[in-house]
Amino acid sequence: MSGFDTSTLLAVRKRQDFFTPFLLMLFFPNMVNSDDEYIDLDKMEIDEGIAPLVSPLVAGKVDVTKQQVMRRIKPAYLKPKDVIRPNHVIKRRAGEQAGGVLSLSQRRDATVVDLLAKQEKKISRREEEMVAQAMLTGRVVLEDDDYPRAEVDFGRAPANTIVLAGTDVWTDVANANPLDQFEEWNAISESPITDIVMNSVTWRLLTKFQSVLDMLDKTKGLSQSSGLELGPDNSKWASFKGLLGTMKIWVYDGFYVDGAGAKVKYVADNKVIWGSSAIDGVMAYGAILDKSAGYQPLRRFPKNWDQDDPAVEYLMTQASVIPIPVGTNSSGCTTVA
Repeated sequence: MSGFDTSTLLAVRKRQDFFTPFLLMLFFPNMVNSDDEYIDLDKMEIDEGIAPLVSPLVAGKVDVTKQQVMRRIKPAYLKPKDVIRPNHVIKRRAGEQAGGVLSLSQRRDATVVDLLAKQEKKISRREEEMVAQAMLTGRVVLEDDDYPRAEVDFGRAPANTIVLAGTDVWTDVANANPLDQFEEWNAISESPITDIVMNSVTWRLLTKFQSVLDMLDKTKGLSQSSGLELGPDNSKWASFKGLLGTMKIWVYDGFYVDGAGAKVKYVADNKVIWGSSAIDGVMAYGAILDKSAGYQPLRRFPKNWDQDDPAVEYLMTQASVIPIPVGTNSSGCTTVA
């Protein structure tokens, strides 16, 4: 049985029903590619000054250009890999009619489809985990057993990471005022907040405030102009709760399972992510460091090959990616309890 070529593997991937990363879709819908293994990020300070008043008989004043800073960021490299084992091909598949009706070739093809879907989900979950870090802390820490610790700091202002204390915490229902706090966060954000995200535990704290329930507009659904469509998986984990003024309120209980088998929520209990569409989040993809890929920047590069002795068939998907919040100060996180 011959192996699949890359174009065939990519076509198979597109037909799969994959995990849909909610935070990525909401805040990082853009994508850029780099021909290098690094991503070059140009950042220019926003000039919000006002034009000076001068007499028409006086020479105009030359603007001092804000300094532009270039940073080089090395994306995380991902390459989940699986073995297509002989028992996957020889034995009857789960759900297959008793006695087996599929040929060996059909079972192998079905196994490839399953493994590609699994690898895509693993990469998507990692992307979502990096996006969550960027929104929660303004930086991304990359670390794993075979990846020495590296930190990418996007320079978010310290004021955009808030920890409530005293009578401001949401467990103090008699004294805290979340509506005022939302307006305070809106004033801190570089751009008006459009979306607020929390998990269901935090949502239950918020709904104890009658003032919030009175203000929450549940009659207005999401317009098509929101640009967000919830995928089939996400319908279980993300829900739109309504509008507070112009701020959309979301509850998101998405999670992944870490290497120790522990369930980790993308948005932890008592954390509230707030952000603006002006964050202009970008998923930046670097070059795939593989001759078979032509060293091109690709969102995904699936690959299939045989090893003769011992006889083993491998399937692997590669990606080189880092999320970049271009307008990083248009986002923030508040610990509310």
